[in-house]
Amino acid sequence: MYSHSALCERERPTTKRLKVFCSTQAPTVCIHIAKARKAEELRKIPNINNNNKRNPKNKMMKFCASFCLLTVLAAINMAQADNLQCNIKSNAAFRGWPDMKEPCIRSMREQIQKEINASMQYLAMAAYFSNDTVNRPGFAEHFFKAAKEEREHGAKLIEYLSMRGELTHTVKDLIKVSPVKVKNWTGLSALEDAFKLETEVTKSIRDLIKTCEGNSKKADDNDYHLVDYLTGVYLEEQLTGQRELAGKITTLEKMMSSQGELGEFLFDKNM
Repeated sequence: MYSHSALCERERPTTKRLKVFCSTQAPTVCIHIAKARKAEELRKIPNINNNNKRNPKNKMMKFCASFCLLTVLAAINMAQADNLQCNIKSNAAFRGWPDMKEPCIRSMREQIQKEINASMQYLAMAAYFSNDTVNRPGFAEHFFKAAKEEREHGAKLIEYLSMRGELTHTVKDLIKVSPVKVKNWTGLSALEDAFKLETEVTKSIRDLIKTCEGNSKKADDNDYHLVDYLTGVYLEEQLTGQRELAGKITTLEKMMSSQGELGEFLFDKNM
């Protein structure tokens, strides 16, 4: 049997001799020898991943390739956004189904835009009163709810056009985000601005109803269903909202006339 010292003095055996030696003589020592040889062979293999990490040129090339790819994809998306229209041919059986008149359709699309504009304006008011330097949570919650209601109004009008088959053409100009007015509101000035905005929306709905009623001499121009829908649902809700805002303005004015800013603080707590 070979001793450990004798084995170290001998020349390193070949793979075949090492197997014979391991099977007959010193298996524990042979395992260490085999591991050492394997580690030596691995050190001779170049580490490609480490070379890539250490090479800044590779990083720059990858970054440039990714940036160019994103630029191309963005350009393709922008080109497609300009052609948001339905190119599928309508079935012949649908001929005569979309029966809304063009002036009514145009006014409906304008009303959708006004509802979205009102929603964005209320959202700006809510964000202002949510600011930690203003801290009027009651007013903020009120305007967040108002923004949601106006957005839902616009969505319902879109659904109505879809039900009548009037959204089969281009939709890219259906909704546009307009800039909102932001200023240092007080609770009273914000409610007054909201009342003016509701009055404008109500007037717009009245004009829409008149347009869709058409010419009284031509019965075919009167869109009875849409007029009934706008009068019974939208107009009633607008008038009710205006009355509630008028009551809030009157109450807040009375509280501030007697208690000043404390009146606005108490009003906010009870909104």
